Amino acid sequence: MWLFLVKMKNKTIKIFFLDLTYFLLLTIILILTKIKINEFLARLQTYGSQLNTININQDIQEAQSLLSQISSVTNKAYIFLFIIVPLIIFILYIIFQGLTFKREKSSLKNFILINLAPFIFLILALFLFNIYLFILFIITSYLAFVLYFYNFKKLKISLTKIYKLFPFYLIYIILSILITGFFYLSYTRIYISTDFIWIFLFGILLNLLFSYYKIYLIKSLN
Repeated sequence: MWLFLVKMKNKTIKIFFLDLTYFLLLTIILILTKIKINEFLARLQTYGSQLNTININQDIQEAQSLLSQISSVTNKAYIFLFIIVPLIIFILYIIFQGLTFKREKSSLKNFILINLAPFIFLILALFLFNIYLFILFIITSYLAFVLYFYNFKKLKISLTKIYKLFPFYLIYIILSILITGFFYLSYTRIYISTDFIWIFLFGILLNLLFSYYKIYLIKSLN
């Protein structure tokens, strides 16, 4: 693996390590998020058991206090899950993926702007469990993907060449999910079996494929 990386061009190595850093950090964030959510759930279960032992008619103030604490924990969980975590992931995506797509005519600021709408629709779709918002996310993220390679004046190409560009977009999304999935799966297998090493290495191979895929898109679509 490392001998192969040595033979890679400097630009390819840069993109590979930017992608690898992004996916590893993303996986770590997902792991920490799961741990934090479990802590929130454990606290809510504790409050719930306490609430069951209270006689609401006799201990109104104590019941109100517990309900207030439950509401506070729930609000913190929502803020953490739907604002803080997505914002961190968005920043990571902008930094590491923005650098891999950066061109002379494309700044990091533009990369932020074209990804802002998909990010908002995704968070709203997850928060409200709304299929229409999820469809809007697909549409806007596809348009953002097209703008990685073309400027706004050529945005109509997203429709005229949708038969070509949309499959490219789907492969980009699927590879991203698979890489994150394999890295996360390797973490869950650490305490079970040594096969987590092979799962992790396969994630790295997928990451390498992802990086080459982006280089191919940059060369063929620009």
